Amino acid sequence: MQEQKVVFMNKDLNLRLAGILRLPAEFNLSNNYPAIVVTGPMLSVKEQAQSVYAKHLTELGYVTLVFDGSYYGESEGTPRQQELPDIKESDNESAVDFLTSLPYVDNDRIGGLGICGSGSYMSVSGVKEPRFKAIAAVVPAISDISKSPMMSFFKPEDEVKADKEAYENGTGELKYLNFMPRSFDEGAAYYYTKRGTNPRWSNQVVAWSQLELAKYNVPNIMKDMKKPYLVITAENAWSKDSSTEDYNAVPGDNKEMHVIPEAGHFDMYDLAPYVKEAFDYIKPFFAKNL
Repeated sequence: MQEQKVVFMNKDLNLRLAGILRLPAEFNLSNNYPAIVVTGPMLSVKEQAQSVYAKHLTELGYVTLVFDGSYYGESEGTPRQQELPDIKESDNESAVDFLTSLPYVDNDRIGGLGICGSGSYMSVSGVKEPRFKAIAAVVPAISDISKSPMMSFFKPEDEVKADKEAYENGTGELKYLNFMPRSFDEGAAYYYTKRGTNPRWSNQVVAWSQLELAKYNVPNIMKDMKKPYLVITAENAWSKDSSTEDYNAVPGDNKEMHVIPEAGHFDMYDLAPYVKEAFDYIKPFFAKNL
């Protein structure tokens, strides 16, 4: 496996995004390869859970791309740490732009895989971006945020709007929300230990992100999904209801959902045997549809 640091543009925002491109073993420049964009949990950076899955996919023969989204990690954009669904979708489209510029990528065989929050963002990209041919979502955690436990992270809407206006007028400071408190034991066991810690990761998100997140309703969008769709959830995942709701919203039978026994939500980021069991379904899904 070859790993290359790459930079590509989000043309909508005119921002440079930092990524890692992985090429299969015995890569041959004369061949055409299927490719998969792999995206990770909300607030994550490219070296975290998304790279775990990207490495497995590259071992299966796919060109893979992970990247820091706009406003995160090594990518450009200010203020930092904005979690905005429309920007996440724009980043995914920009990643496809980059892959289609590579002469060894087969443009008719590009897929997407998202984990946690981006399992939902990537699902929506599967509806909106025609160049994605198949989508896999691992513990997708967003359905209708306005009805989810995530609302407990949010501040009163009027307060956030006033803080945003004050910051933009130069009369106030940037305010943040804490999206991963240490008291959340299961999440802390990943993000605050060597399993998932990264110097460029932060649990802080710009508070006005909630204004867009609270309006984000993934099932409403997934009603228009027509591509092959795979959902992997976990028996004990706190996100299981959201994953199920996203899956159920997709019409027809060109979809499949599997539950990994005994696993929790964060177990699916990196732990054996759960990731391996997920690939029992991911491998044949992409082999069939790419």
